[in-house]
Amino acid sequence: MNTYNVFFWFYDGNVRTFYSRDKTHKKAESNQALGIRRLERMLMETFKAQWETAIIYENKSRGKLIAKFKRGLRVF
Repeated sequence: MNTYNVFFWFYDGNVRTFYSRDKTHKKAESNQALGIRRLERMLMETFKAQWETAIIYENKSRGKLIAKFKRGLRVF
């Protein structure tokens, strides 16, 4: 089961971490694509125009980079 983190760097200088929600219900198998889609939706809709940089990566000690966003555009 892979969960994902997203780091937000907001325009006001704050940094926050959010975790993916990759299950449809409590006993469901985790769905990686669903978790990443939900994090991207949070970036683009919930916190629209409030953040400068966001990075999505695997929630492991040496987790790989999944996506990187700068000012609303995906750069990786």
